[in-house]
Amino acid sequence: MRILFFMAALFISSTNAVPQQFLVFGDMPYTPIDEALLSVPNGRLYQAVQQTPHLFVAHVGDLKSGSLPCTDDLLQKNYSLLSHLTSSPLVYTPGDNDWTDCDRAALEPRFDELERLAYIRTHFAQSELTLPDYHRQKEQVENQAWRIDDVQYLTLHVVGTNNGRAQVLKSEPQAALAAAQKRDNNNMQWLASQLEAQVSAAVIFMQADIYEANNYGEPCTQELQQNCDALAPYRQHLDALAEQVAFPILLVHGDTSAFCFSQRESGLWHLNAPGDFRVLDIAKVRVQDAQTEPFVVSTLTKPGEAIPKCN
Repeated sequence: MRILFFMAALFISSTNAVPQQFLVFGDMPYTPIDEALLSVPNGRLYQAVQQTPHLFVAHVGDLKSGSLPCTDDLLQKNYSLLSHLTSSPLVYTPGDNDWTDCDRAALEPRFDELERLAYIRTHFAQSELTLPDYHRQKEQVENQAWRIDDVQYLTLHVVGTNNGRAQVLKSEPQAALAAAQKRDNNNMQWLASQLEAQVSAAVIFMQADIYEANNYGEPCTQELQQNCDALAPYRQHLDALAEQVAFPILLVHGDTSAFCFSQRESGLWHLNAPGDFRVLDIAKVRVQDAQTEPFVVSTLTKPGEAIPKCN
């Protein structure tokens, strides 16, 4: 009861001023070990979440292993496990394992990726969360935004496997490419609309590691839709945005196994959240009113351990 009261007090006070604190992870649960860590009531990560004041928990996609088929039962079971992790709002943005990789040849059964995307939107992107000024993008309901005091939070639907432009194995290829272009257009419109007002900081959640080296080719454009780097426009746009605005921006993602945190040359702060099989943990992020250190990151199970810098 004391912990719940403290968390409620933190939420009330945070709507008036920074600092604010939230939890984030992704790429879990993949295995029975992950499930045990997150399970009620004895899971080590579950207990750590209960003992840590937070405004919300964000999951940056991949709520199942890519080696497991994307059945309704598995998606529902794992989403339910995440939902019971906290009494605070759970923010989820889809990952490639959740829909676009569901057509892999090694999986049985295999699914049409656009059908799985429709399932994700129907079952996991409809609820209205109890966060200040919370709303979803009408055109792309998995994109969410909320504002606590003068800190703007938002999600963008950007996933691995070249953001749904590579390995289209069961969907009609032109339909998949058209859907990818539509997501990109909606993402850019959403990002611009949510950062119109003056804010003290912004935090952006997505699944894809847009900084991981790839061999997809030149950046995708309206004219070049295939055999191109679909993540390059996001790298370019976010770095340019960080250089232009007067407030700090933190990009949080999953997808790759390297847990790291640092500031890029452009000024953009970059957190590759814990998860996957290497770092079975959850990050605690503190947003504070400090020019040199606006975001402070630690983990729940090893709070004093130094976090590697991103390449």
